[in-house]
Parts: sequence; C-alpha cells; structure tokens
Amino acid sequence: MLLPLFGTPTLAQEGLSPRLQIGIGMFPAVIASNQRLANDDGQPLTIYLVYRNDSHVAGQLQAALAKIDRIRNHEAQVEPVAIADLLASELEPTSAIFIAEPLDHEISDLVEFVQRERVLLFSPFAGDVERGVMAGFRVTDKVLPMVNMTALKQSNIYLKAFFLRIAVKHE
Repeated sequence: MLLPLFGTPTLAQEGLSPRLQIGIGMFPAVIASNQRLANDDGQPLTIYLVYRNDSHVAGQLQAALAKIDRIRNHEAQVEPVAIADLLASELEPTSAIFIAEPLDHEISDLVEFVQRERVLLFSPFAGDVERGVMAGFRVTDKVLPMVNMTALKQSNIYLKAFFLRIAVKHE
C-alpha cells in the first residue's frame, strides 16, 4: 500500500472521513510533484481548502496540514476559503487547491477556474477526477494517486515522471 509514502492520519484528522484523511495525507506529495514549483523558488505556496457550506471540515484539514511548513523550498500557507470567494479571486501560480467537501454544480466552475489560473486542483472524492479535477486517488487493494491527464495539459501543469509512473491516469 502506498499510504505510508504519502503519510498517515494524525490526531488532528480524527473525525474526518477516511477519504479526507487519505487525501490530506497524499496532497503534499501531489503538490511536490508539480514541476512549476522547482522554477519558482522563494515564492510562498498558498494552499486553499475549498468548502461550500462546512468551514469546520476545512478548519480540521487546516490543522492537519499545519505541521507542514515547507513544500519544495516554498513556505506553505494554508487558507480555508468558500467556493464563491475563491471563484471571485485571482491566484498566484504557486497555489494549490484541495476540495474539502463534495461540490455539486460548482465543480465545473472550479475546474474551469483552475485551468484558467493554472493552479493544481486535488479532490479526495470519488468521481471528481473523471469530472475534470486534475488529481485525486483511487482505492482498490491499495491506494494510488489518480490524475486527469487532459486537465493537467489544459492547465499547463506538469508533474514529475516518478509520480506519473505510479499514478492511475484518466484521459
């Protein structure tokens, strides 16, 4: 199982669904595989935890990520944000977004937004990668990262070859 490679749930993650626990443990490795971060040394990395209604879950996820202060030489800043507020903003290229609760009709708006902004989008929820989210994971007899190759190309986001070799690819 690849879960130890990406991390295991911490005490701060107790009470979160298993998919959120796995996703938040895997998310830093997905961010680190973004080759754009190698070219932007020094800029802070803003991680947005996007929610629709439940800011409490986003707060729990923020606490779980609090132990991470740097990802690939970038200072990590974690911010919960409502989907409506995020869609009304402009993002730095050194940003990443984690979907903290299932999004219904907003998912297509978010996918379009991140492609335009060229920002990495990760979802722990089943079916979101197939709906255009760039990265997530698949659970079978082991947990594997999953990437939407079309969404990555449309956003001009390139992941490290090692990460792509172990990932399940959706075209």
